[in-house]
Amino acid sequence: MKATTALQKQQEERALQRAQLAPMRPEWIYRRQGWNSFTREDIAQPDLADHPPLPTEDERLSDPRLAYHAHLKLVSHQGYDEVLLASFRAVMVNSERREGILDRVIDGMSGTGKSLLLRAIGRTVQRDIEDRGGGELGAHIPVVHILAPADTDSKVNWVWEIACFLGLNPEPLNENDLLRWRSYPDLSVPVNYVLENALTRLLLVDDIQRVLPHQLAPVLHYFDYLRNRLGITTIFCGTGASDIVYEARAIADRHEVAIQRHLTRRAAHSPGQQDTQQQDQAHSLLPITWLDPIPFNAQDKDSWLQVLAGYEKHLSLHNLNKHALTEHHEYLHNRTGGYFLALSQLICQAATLAILTGTENITRTELDAIHIGGGH
Repeated sequence: MKATTALQKQQEERALQRAQLAPMRPEWIYRRQGWNSFTREDIAQPDLADHPPLPTEDERLSDPRLAYHAHLKLVSHQGYDEVLLASFRAVMVNSERREGILDRVIDGMSGTGKSLLLRAIGRTVQRDIEDRGGGELGAHIPVVHILAPADTDSKVNWVWEIACFLGLNPEPLNENDLLRWRSYPDLSVPVNYVLENALTRLLLVDDIQRVLPHQLAPVLHYFDYLRNRLGITTIFCGTGASDIVYEARAIADRHEVAIQRHLTRRAAHSPGQQDTQQQDQAHSLLPITWLDPIPFNAQDKDSWLQVLAGYEKHLSLHNLNKHALTEHHEYLHNRTGGYFLALSQLICQAATLAILTGTENITRTELDAIHIGGGH
């Protein structure tokens, strides 16, 4: 039992470390080759000894540290680690099951890091599967990552997105071919064949906020097929995703009719039961991972300070003051509202400015010079 617990702890520590090493810049990650490159790439912090300050602005424009600071590594905190590990464990449990597989939803306000979490989960799952296979995937495609299609009205368009990831979509031979395309061909059969033979276990669907429930409803039955027939877990991600998926599921499965019939049957045996209780129970069956802005209040001041300290650790600047960010914790939270996207943009741009101007430090001067929207 102790050995099992120790092994699980090592696996979770490795999952967190890999998530933090994940590059933030998505480079064709909606294609198999790009996704595989993303999962295998570890971002190394530049050694300052190898990158001395450059004397002129023209020389600074080619400083390799600019690219590094443009996509700083994930800086986690306790709340983020908890939801990452919970999602990772759920997906790994699903991969060993033959029935009762649960899809998942990542929801939260825009700018809280939902897409980053989604990709961190996919990256961690794929690397874990690679380790089990001795570091080689071969023909195995553990994870597929797609966006909701531009035209979300047809199941064919969703299948097309998966086909594009797998490289199954036929390329237009010329401009006339492209102009003649009025609709995508149905590639369900080859897609299903490849997913089954490639032992795919996880489908990541981002940008679900662009989909209306009545558009998603017909597609859910296809995702049900992937889950029940092929054992594939689907994670839906986007602002409002929980309501969109729930309402779509209610339409697809005629939940309201089914629940009403169930309540009618139950009332015949147990008069006086509340209808709302069953409605709440139905909604609670949807596993949701919520991401909120990073708090800084009387109840939790540690998470924000932990994130800022993590950024300080990852910065590669020659003259960086100790506690350069944490000493401005209130200012930074007021400017960003605790939103990861705003904070990341502010710090990354300030670090880039510090390199280009030669100050090699982040002070209020650099921070005040950066505009991140929202009046800040």
